[in-house]
Amino acid sequence: MRQHVFAAAMLSTAPLAYGADDVTLQAIEVRADRPSAIDSVAVVENDQARNRTLGDMLEQVSGVQSSAFGPNAGAPVIRSLGGSRVQILEDGQSILGMNALSGDINIPFDPLFARKVTVNKSSDSVRYGGNAIGGSVDVDSGLVSRKMESKPKDVELVLRKGINDADAQGLRANFNDGQHFSTNVQLSFQKIGHYDIPGNSKAGVCNSQLFPANGGVNTFLADSCQKEARIQQVYNKASQPFIDQFMTENPDWADGDFSFFTNNPTSVWQRKTYVNPANPAYVPGTPAMTQNKINKDVTPDYHGTLGNSYASNVHFAVGTTYFFERGYVAASVDTKDSEYGVPGFSMENQSFGANYAEGQPVGVVIRQDKYALEALLRDPLPYLESVQLRASRLNNTSGERLGAARANDYQFDTNQAELLLAQRRAGPWSGLLGFGYQARDVSGTGPQRYLPDVSTRSSALFVKQNLDFDWASFDAGVRHERVQHAIHESGFRTARNAANSKLEDRAFSLNSYSVGASAPLGRLFGVKLRYASSARAPEINELYASNRHYSIMTQEEGNQDLQAERARTTELTALFGHGGFKLSATGYAMKYANYLYLGHSGLQTANRLPLKYWKQTDTTVKGFEVDASQAIRLGSYGKLDLSAFADLVRNRADHPDALRAHNDGAYLPNMPTSRYGAHVQWTHQGWKSRLSGTRYAAQKYLGKSVSEEVPLDGYTMVNFQVSRAFQLPDSSVREIELFLSATNLLDDEARPHNSPLKYIAPLPGRGFQLGLTGRL
Repeated sequence: MRQHVFAAAMLSTAPLAYGADDVTLQAIEVRADRPSAIDSVAVVENDQARNRTLGDMLEQVSGVQSSAFGPNAGAPVIRSLGGSRVQILEDGQSILGMNALSGDINIPFDPLFARKVTVNKSSDSVRYGGNAIGGSVDVDSGLVSRKMESKPKDVELVLRKGINDADAQGLRANFNDGQHFSTNVQLSFQKIGHYDIPGNSKAGVCNSQLFPANGGVNTFLADSCQKEARIQQVYNKASQPFIDQFMTENPDWADGDFSFFTNNPTSVWQRKTYVNPANPAYVPGTPAMTQNKINKDVTPDYHGTLGNSYASNVHFAVGTTYFFERGYVAASVDTKDSEYGVPGFSMENQSFGANYAEGQPVGVVIRQDKYALEALLRDPLPYLESVQLRASRLNNTSGERLGAARANDYQFDTNQAELLLAQRRAGPWSGLLGFGYQARDVSGTGPQRYLPDVSTRSSALFVKQNLDFDWASFDAGVRHERVQHAIHESGFRTARNAANSKLEDRAFSLNSYSVGASAPLGRLFGVKLRYASSARAPEINELYASNRHYSIMTQEEGNQDLQAERARTTELTALFGHGGFKLSATGYAMKYANYLYLGHSGLQTANRLPLKYWKQTDTTVKGFEVDASQAIRLGSYGKLDLSAFADLVRNRADHPDALRAHNDGAYLPNMPTSRYGAHVQWTHQGWKSRLSGTRYAAQKYLGKSVSEEVPLDGYTMVNFQVSRAFQLPDSSVREIELFLSATNLLDDEARPHNSPLKYIAPLPGRGFQLGLTGRL
């Protein structure tokens, strides 16, 4: 029955480009902070739904899922691509760091006060470089005022109490003089001791499928479940009819239990004949050897509670804008601190025979400080509509802890700047010229290091041009980018089985371009077409990583001879709109040359970690997304918004060689599964309620890690939210809003197939959050 309880779709996200009764495609207005309307774009407003991570906030956008490295770390995965292939920005500036290289490192994110998030599911490399080859995600923090507020003061106080959810408190305030200065302050806290789960932390397949019917041990599953799984061959004392009398009298000669039994009634030793007595335990026809299957937990299998799932987040930020007649200048300071556990996970993954009780839980500590400057000048020259400058300094320290001890710390210090020149529209023609520069220094400390100290410098020039007619719109863009990695001397040493002997500097010259068109087809239909050729330079982990990378349960080995990968993407979207009903269907194909992936060598290293090397092969990513929505006005009873969606993606090697086919398979492991869902929202005066749900299917396209990936059952996530706002005109508090949020109402055991922890850490069970928001 649960499989048929579905619902949840885009939260009014994709801007479908047509009206109620007439297909009118959006005019393409190139601005520094807006993607092209031809791209597949979704805008998600932060509407007080429970968002533990940035990935959680975007889960209901078709084609987007969360990486779900436990409940406390989740990055957006767009059309099966994530990490270094999806650019993550905050207020237009990149915040990629260790979160792009190691799945257990969360993206610093304020779930209380982030205003909205813009997702571009199309390749966005022309705008944001190779790290946007799979799309981009831009968080509007709400910290910078880009226009003067209508009220001289706006203060918001937030209190939330969680039941199997985080407690949260927050303050957001804006003070302005109505003319020149506007200042925003944000302060928030979230904390939870642990999450409850419907059943056991380890999946049922960790016991039922460790020993395949065709024999042996599924070592990939055993290691993923953090299990000790072995088969011992034990001699069967009932398999032979006689007891060897000589061995009974001379046990020092025996090599094992089998030496004391024989098939012969007599034995001759040293010219003496021994009469062998009958074996009273003998059972005719039984095998000589039996199997003893050993199945032990390396890490605990929790029941009802997800161990080591605590989390604590603190955020403080101040931003001030000065407005003048033709623009503004804004500066902001932002600091975020996070501490959380990685549930059900052991860095040691200890070897056979170890004392598993001595395993230490894994914790993550993150601190990020950002200093940003933003400026806009309108009409600087006759042929320019505006000039915009963004610059920032980002200091991010991400570290893993083994119990109370430090395993590693990585410091990412990033300086970046971007200058955007928007040309003045001349009839249907408009465009944008941009310059970008980034300097990033990475350094590490601690005994569990897997990256050297590296400096990366990138510089870019890009141009986007647009033609907008009544009957169609066209755009084109091109970007040239240069990326340089420089190795620094440090105490880092590569492993003995590393692909690299001496680490060397690398440089890449990248060119990307895209073209697109959109047109109405009569009054009801429309179409959009996009083609992009995008290039991405290998990241530092793909080039230089070496040694044990426990958070991905792998001995990770980079290869500094890797080449840049290139994706040629074709995307077609059909649109329909009539009488408040909107339908969008998108199909896409991404043909990758030199697609980078971690390939299994077929060997294991210490603590049973698989030895994997970064490799390249041609790969095709194909899929589709369908979104439908219907707005219904109920007169005096308010408004009803209905929507539904479905998506599917496949990531498959084109021509895998024999080693790839045997060790990794055609499909990579941990790929997102297909989904469908629906969503209904009702609003009336101060009331707002939403019921949504998504059905996640069992994965059909399975990868390998020598052994084939074991699929898990599908599941259904159903969420509900209701709120009521009360106006208080004669009080110092002008409005109070009460809300109740409920998640995973079915209390389903939810294990996302694309989660690296799917076998040992399900998503939290049924949870509630009661909230009160006061506005002064």
